[in-house]
Amino acid sequence: MVVPLIVPAPGYLLAIMINNNATKTNDPFVDLMLSAQNATHLKVSNDPLLVGAVWETFVSAKQWEVKDEVVGPSYGDGPKTVYVQFGQGAVPPPVAPTQISGIYNATIILNTAPPIVGPVPIMINGGVLKTSTRQVQLILNAEGAQNVKLFNEVDLAALTGSTTLPYSSIIDWTLSEGNGIKSVFVVFVDDVGNETSYFSSSITLIGQKADSPIITEPMNGSFTTDPFIDVRGRGNPGAIVEIEIE
Repeated sequence: MVVPLIVPAPGYLLAIMINNNATKTNDPFVDLMLSAQNATHLKVSNDPLLVGAVWETFVSAKQWEVKDEVVGPSYGDGPKTVYVQFGQGAVPPPVAPTQISGIYNATIILNTAPPIVGPVPIMINGGVLKTSTRQVQLILNAEGAQNVKLFNEVDLAALTGSTTLPYSSIIDWTLSEGNGIKSVFVVFVDDVGNETSYFSSSITLIGQKADSPIITEPMNGSFTTDPFIDVRGRGNPGAIVEIEIE
């Protein structure tokens, strides 16, 4: 009795899906989901005629690399189609099966390029030099960005501690506390996770009420016979500290 090869398997709409039927990816290595009842053999290829493909044992899930024969800029970004053919036979691969299906395919868009950044990626308050309030307006400029990562202070190696927001050309933002030069850093992110490098803009924050400086060393009431002492403490930039020695 001949066991029928049924593609796709009953209960499935598609014979092949890429990345669970996603439309885009930024990784050329994708996950294939394959469906065929009673299949024992499988051919997979990036070529519509399956040129160079060989019969292998059927699996329902397989990692695959989508690529062009001639790789262009950004890994040959664009639509990528994967082709598959199923077979059923008593003798395992590489021997060809006795029943062979038609060729099925699925397509995904490969995008490995980050958003395109404008001439001035970020500007604070329209480019003015000073502000007397911590609440400012960021003007952002990047094509293809879906989200932004914003930082008041940034570890340039790790780029950690960001606030992620949906991309908009204008975003309200709060500067860090204290008077002085304030920098805001931004990284633009597209819909599949490609990121730009960081960009920044600076403004001087003035008119902020300074906290009273605190002397942490030496301790109040402490005693020493050394005429030279180290004084340590904390306070806002420009704070005036008075020390009385008796």
